[in-house]
Amino acid sequence: MILYDSAPVTGPEHAADAMLQVQSFAARHADNPELPEVLAAFQAIPTISDDVRMTAVAKGLMPSYFADYWGREEEFAPLRASLRSAHISGLDENLSPHVVDDRADLGSLTVPTLVVVGRHDVICGVRWAEELHRLIPGSELLILENSGHFGHVEEPAAFSQAVTRFVTTTARNTQ
Repeated sequence: MILYDSAPVTGPEHAADAMLQVQSFAARHADNPELPEVLAAFQAIPTISDDVRMTAVAKGLMPSYFADYWGREEEFAPLRASLRSAHISGLDENLSPHVVDDRADLGSLTVPTLVVVGRHDVICGVRWAEELHRLIPGSELLILENSGHFGHVEEPAAFSQAVTRFVTTTARNTQ
């Protein structure tokens, strides 16, 4: 199993950590004139109710999903321009936030697991990857130091080498 930019929980605890990561992102990019637009997109998240609004907010958030979006904007701008997102409600049948907490069950996993995270991921940051790694017996942890939520885009060689090594080693060990 490969858990990539994942968290074992949703809900208030996850949201609080994400807000800390957004604050860190804002501090790192305080001098960027586009920062207010990104922060406005975060504030617009509760207003999402359809695919059009989801796409607009996702495009607004895009710089925060990278370790250095603005330093590599020419490279990443086409991805941002072509982005399309689907709205999926996080509410249950009673219109309450659907909260997940899988931490109690992770210790029973027996499948080989690689946990991958970007150092600058604002959504499912290093805290969660370290927790997954600690709770899943025998798991491996890879932190992509120069990535946000899109490590496969920012550090494709490191990402693909780690995944290939993990899959190849795991396949050899299970034969």
